[in-house]
Amino acid sequence: MEELKKRTETKIYNLKQSIVKIKNADRESDVESLAAKRKIQEMTERCINYLKEREMELVKQVNQRCSSNEDVMKIQLTQIEENLTNLNEGQDFINSAFANWTEAEIVAIEDQMIEKLEELAAIETHKYTYPVSRTEFLEQGTREVTAVIKELGQVISEERVRQVISNLGQVSREGTAMGVQLKSA
Repeated sequence: MEELKKRTETKIYNLKQSIVKIKNADRESDVESLAAKRKIQEMTERCINYLKEREMELVKQVNQRCSSNEDVMKIQLTQIEENLTNLNEGQDFINSAFANWTEAEIVAIEDQMIEKLEELAAIETHKYTYPVSRTEFLEQGTREVTAVIKELGQVISEERVRQVISNLGQVSREGTAMGVQLKSA
């Protein structure tokens, strides 16, 4: 009986030790879980920051392209307005001369009038409508980014995410058009 009592006490002791070990393991698991969740949140935040950086780079490129196009269009507009003013003033002068001057006055400056009309007629208005580069956004690399995101935390490094994100999207000048267009595929 003494031996059975001793065995029972040993089993009770072993079970109590197991309970302590399981409770300690449970606490450690909670701590490890919180640490893992924190690491996941930190990694996700860094990835979001990489995406935001790429977004800012792409937006900056679009803004630069738009600014460049605006400068070209301002120059074009100035040239067109100057030519329109010259044409209107020349035409107004000729019309005024025929309406208000005597035939002798007109004949006296007829050569200059013909020269001015030829000069005005020589203005090529179509030359001043230059094509402006279109600004397009080409959505590319999203499939690779999606694949990388699915692999996050498994076998790839965070640097791989940064590399893939840096190749995400492209701002390009494809062809030309009479104006500026922002296109999202």
